[in-house]
Amino acid sequence: MDQTIQRIAVIRLSAIGDVCHAMAVICAIQKKYPNAEITWVTGPLEAQLVRLLPNISVKVFDKRTGIKGMLALRKELSGSTFDVLLHLQWSMRASLLSRMVRAKRRIGFNKAFSREKQHWFVNEYGVTPKSEHVLDSFLSISSLLGITEVELPLTLSLPKKPATLPDHYVVINPCASKAERNWTISGYKAVIQWCSEQGKTVVLTGGPSSLEREMAQQLESEDVINLVGQTSLPQMLSVLAGATWVLSPDTGPAHMATLVGTPVIGLYAHSNPRRTGPYADLDRVVSVYDECAEKEYGKPVAELPWAARVHDPKAMEHIAAEQVIAQLQTMAS
Repeated sequence: MDQTIQRIAVIRLSAIGDVCHAMAVICAIQKKYPNAEITWVTGPLEAQLVRLLPNISVKVFDKRTGIKGMLALRKELSGSTFDVLLHLQWSMRASLLSRMVRAKRRIGFNKAFSREKQHWFVNEYGVTPKSEHVLDSFLSISSLLGITEVELPLTLSLPKKPATLPDHYVVINPCASKAERNWTISGYKAVIQWCSEQGKTVVLTGGPSSLEREMAQQLESEDVINLVGQTSLPQMLSVLAGATWVLSPDTGPAHMATLVGTPVIGLYAHSNPRRTGPYADLDRVVSVYDECAEKEYGKPVAELPWAARVHDPKAMEHIAAEQVIAQLQTMAS
């Protein structure tokens, strides 16, 4: 352990899934450097999750405040100089914000995996990641501090789950942050029908947006408990922690479930699950990404850039209910 590392700053503003990946890495750092003071700059929503970690000083930056908010952060941290800054986000906004933090060592992504000129804002670079997964890209940065692995699930201080929930239930989190990543209503209904036949109570989770509420209403039935828009992020995490399994497209709650050790069946078409899938459950993903990407780009996935995305707005429709149910059946075997 490097005894010179006493104060660590972390920049990771969003999104929820990526913040979950970063939380796993920061927990590993805390175990190796138990006496280090860690300050994490993150977004207002994501701060709800980061605050569940013990002994973290959370500084909130709302991107809507722009330069004014950045200057306010600089003033708040004006008396602090950090031994290390872990720059875990390659957006230009995050890079500009990182300049509000004084640090001796400023560690960013390996140049081959960097974007938006992040290398202009750091003085050290991570190693080549051991895989293309986002979490492993974070580990490529923390490896310079001797952190190359994470331990899941994490130990978090969670609120009690709603008393209305039964002892045994499964979770369907039907919506992603972008509508194109959502699976079909008919697909979810087929899964809910299968769950009913298996005697499983389904709990719906999600945020308060009108799209999420509308989709949840279409999935309601006697065997479904609808919690969409009714929980904070920490409360949702408690719900996910109590589930037998979670079914979700590529979105934050899938990675939240990974943090608390609940098996996740991820539904993927637009992004490569080997890069953004549930870290502990990549073998449970139901994906049509490879075939959709090869059709769009006309070449094998192995020849595509590491962050190549599928743009077909109907890509998720290629996931068949039978594929998903077959994967769910393996969870009970």
